[in-house]
Amino acid sequence: MAIMLSACGSTNGLTKAEQQAQVTRQVQEALDTRHYTIAVDWMKPLGGFARHVSSNYELKVNGDDIDCYLPYVGEAYHLPYGGGKGLNFKGKINNYSIAYPTSNRSHIEFTVINDEDSYLYRIDVFNNGKAYIDIVARDRDAISFDGEMIFN
Repeated sequence: MAIMLSACGSTNGLTKAEQQAQVTRQVQEALDTRHYTIAVDWMKPLGGFARHVSSNYELKVNGDDIDCYLPYVGEAYHLPYGGGKGLNFKGKINNYSIAYPTSNRSHIEFTVINDEDSYLYRIDVFNNGKAYIDIVARDRDAISFDGEMIFN
């Protein structure tokens, strides 16, 4: 769970700066080991309005595996009979790369191919744990999500 800062500036004996440094270390460690979870609270469909999501939607990366449990709103061009899985599946990660365009932001890209579609994930994670996810699929409209990295 992300560290919450109190109004008086100190929690568990840590100053606000120490808490921020601790979160930054946790974010970097999670990215370095490729074991992280991003809890999503907003979705932004292509050509639609941003919507708050109230369920426990999340994206988990565990090494070379992904567990994607995200809502989908948008147009799909080719679907299996019955509608398919949408963005609710487990899969293998391909072509994982990470870059550091600024000192406080990490940019991650990878692809996932399953029996329904192929997906390009672009994820920006900031040192404070905030994250933005863009998903571009071959047979569906693109969609974006806002969330926060959570720590167990």
